[in-house]
Amino acid sequence: MTDLLSKALEHIAYLSQVIGGRGSCTPQEKLAASYAAAQMELAGIQRVEQQAYRGAISTYQPYGLAFMTALVGVVIAWFFPTRAGYLLAVLCNALGAWAMLAESDFANHWLRILVQRAGSQNAIGVIPAQSAARQRVVLCAHLDTHRTPIFYSSKAWHRAFGALVGAAFVSMALAAVLYLVGVLTAWSGFAWLGIPAGLVQVFALLLCLHADRTPFSPGANDNASGVGVALALAQHVAQSPLEHTETWLVFTGCEEASAYGICAFLDGYTSQLGDRPVFLMLDQVGVGRLQYLSSDGLIRKHATHPLALELAAQAIQGCPHLQVTPQVGIAYTDALPVTRRGLAALTLVALPRGDSDQSSHWHQMTDTMAVIDPQCVQQVLDFSLAFLRRVDRLPDSR
Repeated sequence: MTDLLSKALEHIAYLSQVIGGRGSCTPQEKLAASYAAAQMELAGIQRVEQQAYRGAISTYQPYGLAFMTALVGVVIAWFFPTRAGYLLAVLCNALGAWAMLAESDFANHWLRILVQRAGSQNAIGVIPAQSAARQRVVLCAHLDTHRTPIFYSSKAWHRAFGALVGAAFVSMALAAVLYLVGVLTAWSGFAWLGIPAGLVQVFALLLCLHADRTPFSPGANDNASGVGVALALAQHVAQSPLEHTETWLVFTGCEEASAYGICAFLDGYTSQLGDRPVFLMLDQVGVGRLQYLSSDGLIRKHATHPLALELAAQAIQGCPHLQVTPQVGIAYTDALPVTRRGLAALTLVALPRGDSDQSSHWHQMTDTMAVIDPQCVQQVLDFSLAFLRRVDRLPDSR
């Protein structure tokens, strides 16, 4: 076992076993940020700080509010099947669809003023280049863990939940169109036609309410693995800095709750990163086959920046012993807000092989140290080092 691997596994164990579940905006998430900051200082990194901000306490609250708003419109149309009633139903369903799409895309929307927030923090460290810095690379991993609702409990539930996400959005969008026709025709039968959409919205709302009453996962794979690898790499780079690249370490809070942490970092530090920073996101990299995301997003899929894809291809060439392949993102990662701002960000993940019974234990209480595969973690370390070296070879961006 290499020293880097040993250190990474030590960090994963501490985060998942000693601190445990690290929900967004919880004291445990704060402990994880303090741990990351302390480890960077122990590695000899001179510039270490914590960035405080207000994050969302719930992943599901904004979506639940969107479904509730749309459902109010369906109820109004049922009891008042008139042009006025249909008009209110159009408004409610359109507002719900807008909020869901915008929330999944990290864009501002009207419901965000109602979302409960609390204190969260990012842990940030900066390692200077050996000589004059030509560019900056940001190595990023999120500290928080997700709740453990039933729809993450099996592959069948995963598929059903994926279909439900699309169905919930479509139910609101189509209902808005349906009731708009009702406004134009004043036919009372549209009250009946809106019931299927209402049933989908009720089911989605109940799942949101259920999810927020489940415990937080210990998160060994998602995402103590990413944090552990990043901290091990931080120690390595602190001892052997990149020649022409300033290395930033960013450990974010609130990734699981609409990526408030990385958005806060971008708002506060983008001006310090120069014209062409490159981000490498490490997100659940503890078990499975190593892959990088070619696109990211829950509803809308955003293509990964061409520079990030080019650097990934070069890193793969430098690691012929690894089999790293592209993958379309299932949900979202911290890379999405970076990509939406026109910057280069690559997310590295490890996903179970399709031909095996292996599981990532995604958002489950079984996501413990016992599931971590040291061989997979070593592959992530190898790829990440190759990626950093490729960034260091980029020509001057000034």
